[in-house]
Amino acid sequence: MTAPLVTIGIPAYNREEWIAQAVESALAQTWPHKEVVVADDGSTDRTREIMEGFGDRIRLLSLPGNSGPSSARNAILESARGEWIQWLDSDDYLLPQKIETQLGEVGEESADVLLSASLIEQWGSEGPTPPWTAHLPDSPDPFYLWLAFWFPQIGAQLWRREALLRIGGWSPGHLVDDYELYARALQKGLRFRFTPSPGAVYRMGRHFSWTSSKLRQLLPAHNQETEAMLVWLMGEGRMTPPLAQAAGIGFFQRLGAYKQFDPAEADRQLARYGEWIWPVLPSRDRRLLRLGLSYAQAAQIKAASKPWLTRLEEFFRFLRRRPVAEGSLP
Repeated sequence: MTAPLVTIGIPAYNREEWIAQAVESALAQTWPHKEVVVADDGSTDRTREIMEGFGDRIRLLSLPGNSGPSSARNAILESARGEWIQWLDSDDYLLPQKIETQLGEVGEESADVLLSASLIEQWGSEGPTPPWTAHLPDSPDPFYLWLAFWFPQIGAQLWRREALLRIGGWSPGHLVDDYELYARALQKGLRFRFTPSPGAVYRMGRHFSWTSSKLRQLLPAHNQETEAMLVWLMGEGRMTPPLAQAAGIGFFQRLGAYKQFDPAEADRQLARYGEWIWPVLPSRDRRLLRLGLSYAQAAQIKAASKPWLTRLEEFFRFLRRRPVAEGSLP
């Protein structure tokens, strides 16, 4: 049996800092039957210049203007010659054996989409931490992962090109285009298979990432997608207690993000999705809410008490640093 050709597709827009590493990780794949296709989505920085430096080792598509990642991915999809497509965001990267390992682990089993766990490279003020694995449950249900907001990031996946074309490709202009695509694939019956070894590194926490900059718009968009999926599951008679639990986990995860930057909106989210969230609510949140405090009130109390807490901490640090007086108890 002939080994399949894999297209590694990279949409890029103004990624001069990261694009070279993404492309190099694609070219370094140990799977020999590959092509690397980069769609430059109207970059105005040095992204295109950097790509041209790779010469004929990649195929460069030049798109007019900036039409968004879904349009760039659709251009790659139309141009791709591979039986499988490995998507890669331009600020992420792959470990060298990612594709070879994933195809080897699925073996002869029929599949349209292969999923593995993502490797997370968390960034902070001092740079990145070593990548850690975002573990998946054993034998996970893809609907459960989708509802719980645990679906592996796009780089951790491999898509059969024909199956992706069959469901209509990506949806341009959709704010949460990846989750919308996964929902469509699940609802149209594409065959998802899980492979155990992670091989795609997803960078998180950088203030300049697209996800971070659009968080306030992404959260309600994800909630709307979840609402639509729940309506579909109930209409199809496929709603189960585990899936209801997963929906609660997903709604609560997004509520947690609201708690960080808009506690009042977190209260509104709890009121709207409480029937899903309450069964999975952690005990600390239950205690807070049963005291009659809202998230917004708790945030105000925390902010008001912070100067006093800081002074107490400084006082206790001072006591610990004082030398023990002669004859006194240590």
